[in-house]
Amino acid sequence: MYKNVLRAIADVGVFGSISIIIFFVFFMVVLFFVFKMKKTTVEHIENLPLQD
Repeated sequence: MYKNVLRAIADVGVFGSISIIIFFVFFMVVLFFVFKMKKTTVEHIENLPLQD
């Protein structure tokens, strides 16, 4: 059933490229924010699982 649906969609190969680009951009944005975080914020987040 799913094979027939995917065959009916024109240019279905483009979706794979678009999804990889979206993932890469999202990953880079997350890395940017992680590296820009203050050290005190990182230390607070590190200790969260240990607090009651």
